[in-house]
Amino acid sequence: MQWHWVEPAGDEANGAVDEDARLVRRQQRQIASLRQTLVWLSLLATLATMYLAKSLLVPVLLALFLALSLNPLVASLSRRWLPRALVALLVMIAGTGAATLLVIAVAEPAHHWVERAPEAARLVTPRMRALTQQIEAAGRLTRSALGTRAEGPPTPVLFDVWAAVEVAPRLAVTLFSIFLLVYFFLVYGETLLRRAAGLAATAQSRRNALDIVRVMQHEMSRYLFTTTAINTLVGLGAGLIAFATGIPDPLLWGVMALLLNFIPYFGPLCMTLLFALLGLLTYSRLGTALTPAVLFATLVIIEGQFLTPLVLGRRMKINPLMILLWLMLLGWLWGAIGIVVAVPLLVALKIICQRVEGWDWFARLVG
Repeated sequence: MQWHWVEPAGDEANGAVDEDARLVRRQQRQIASLRQTLVWLSLLATLATMYLAKSLLVPVLLALFLALSLNPLVASLSRRWLPRALVALLVMIAGTGAATLLVIAVAEPAHHWVERAPEAARLVTPRMRALTQQIEAAGRLTRSALGTRAEGPPTPVLFDVWAAVEVAPRLAVTLFSIFLLVYFFLVYGETLLRRAAGLAATAQSRRNALDIVRVMQHEMSRYLFTTTAINTLVGLGAGLIAFATGIPDPLLWGVMALLLNFIPYFGPLCMTLLFALLGLLTYSRLGTALTPAVLFATLVIIEGQFLTPLVLGRRMKINPLMILLWLMLLGWLWGAIGIVVAVPLLVALKIICQRVEGWDWFARLVG
């Protein structure tokens, strides 16, 4: 018996090719769907890990960002005068001492204002009566429509001594851990990052990893150091506004403005409202009372719209909507401290994703 090859008909061949093409396209869709599912599962696992490990991640991130802020100063001094370990220790001692003196200077005024808060609320309420009458009328109308009675609110407790005593040891351990982490990041962080980058499989991967480490250190150090300097200027401006307008304890309000300005949008807004309340407590006329808030709002607008973009440039520009969403996400995951580290973390992710193949879309999405 002999076998002979018979050429298939044209329609049958085309049908087989179309069937193979449909099979390939179906497999590609399945692979894409599986990849997308894995991405979402990885994202959910990352969020769960961030929430469960916040007691570990937050101090490490805060120490890392503080070390990156101090790194330009330590690097500059260590190249000229002393070994890096000694310079880092001296910078840490000087920074801790300055922060301690600042806390001591503002502790008494802050305690005075906390004790005065109920009295201040009673003084401010009559002056804001004209602004709140419509809101109260709407509230009474709503309660009457729902058939509920207004009950007197309980007296708020502004400061719980026993809660503070309970939290104090844990806070002290956390602060000491952050101090040690900042010091070791300053001394050994660069070497550790370079050795970690050297673990890449190929020479090209090692070069890319070293380039990411170098750019990350330079850009993040520049961003954090510049942001700290700008916020210090905002704090000085707030203190001068308080001093010029006759608001007591200008040093306290300058320090609060410096710290709150690290939180985009919410921080300056809270400080502006605080200046409005302080003005209402200090002056009886509404126009004069709102002058400190107007001056501080003008200062913040100048800083946000002109000074910061001029100093940092467009490379660090981030979409305001992404900043707001990121603040809400980290505030939900980590609380108040998450809001503080949110923007530096987002900047770090943008810098990394710009240089990692396949993740440049995130950098474009961020800004």
